[in-house]
Amino acid sequence: MITFYGPDGETIENPSDEFIKEFINKDAEYWLDGSGDSSFEADNCDEALIVFYEEPYGFFIMRHPDYLVPYDEDKDNESIEHDVGGEPMVVPVCSFVSREDAYKIITEYVKNQKFPKKYNWTDLYEIDFDGNDF
Repeated sequence: MITFYGPDGETIENPSDEFIKEFINKDAEYWLDGSGDSSFEADNCDEALIVFYEEPYGFFIMRHPDYLVPYDEDKDNESIEHDVGGEPMVVPVCSFVSREDAYKIITEYVKNQKFPKKYNWTDLYEIDFDGNDF
């Protein structure tokens, strides 16, 4: 079973493809509600997907608990803050993906509990960006 947890406390079991399409097309206002992030968790997978959206950068997707993120070395390592659980989380712009890529990553996880290999999955704290004090 896959469970979706929304920023406003919404819980959906086994989210459909239509739900995922609607989810990734939510506007920036959606992410100001509640915790500021969402997650997809599979019963038979050791990793969950933590997801949030930040205008104009796109989607930040992290494989938890390993802190693996898509890393695009051609993008700027500029840092931004996004409130998660009421606390600022500093993340690099080079780890954000488009709506199209977010859809591909999330659907692969929901359908197969796997992660598309086409992305350069890198430990968030191995990326050199402001705010990486670990």
